[in-house]
Amino acid sequence: MDAESPLDDILIGKMTYAWAQNSQIPCFYKESIASTNSQAKEQGLAENDFMLFLTDQQTLGRGRGQNTWTTARGAALLSTWCFYLNDNPHVTFPSRVGMALLRALQNTWFYIPFALKAPNDIYIGDKKCAGLLIETITQGNEISTFIGLGLNVLKKPSEIPNSTSLVGEMPKNCPLLGTDWVRFLERFFFELTEAAQLASEELNTTDRENLKNALNKHVLLKTKYDDVSADGDLIADGKITPWNQL
Repeated sequence: MDAESPLDDILIGKMTYAWAQNSQIPCFYKESIASTNSQAKEQGLAENDFMLFLTDQQTLGRGRGQNTWTTARGAALLSTWCFYLNDNPHVTFPSRVGMALLRALQNTWFYIPFALKAPNDIYIGDKKCAGLLIETITQGNEISTFIGLGLNVLKKPSEIPNSTSLVGEMPKNCPLLGTDWVRFLERFFFELTEAAQLASEELNTTDRENLKNALNKHVLLKTKYDDVSADGDLIADGKITPWNQL
């Protein structure tokens, strides 16, 4: 993307905040913070059943384990989506969240070959486009889940060669439209709400087949999965890998 691109004036976090306000969704936005997950856990949901936290620049953004998440200011969706849960989440909950994100992306940009990489990444071809960080906290009778999503939208992180962005995968005659972005946000919110409602449940047969198909589309996967169990265990060549050990 050249320096004169009109996309350089867009701030994805600020634009998403405008959608949340218009949709009357409880939302916190600040142009720069340490981390949306940290902010969410510090602030909490208060009296809300749901709360969205957004920023355009994270100074201490992190992924799974010790991984960090860095991106150019305003070029990515840096967010944490928070829900109260009715019960403790099942081990399958992270896979439900991953599928929720995949469905929202596929529903909006069907021509882009998205795939899910267990346990928490979205790839386009052989390059990473998004990552999820899911944390759950129990305080008394309240169970809160904090779903951090970093999605490269306008640009990819320059220091990560195997990354890509939505705009980077779009045909030149098919730009990122504001209406498409709103459609994605609305679909993701819908899918995520359903995943939260089913957080304590095992995967049914349709869930299992959909998850297996999504994982097997990842081009870097060396061995295709033969099956996925109700507990989210991945089965390939007779070997069983529990989801929570990935």
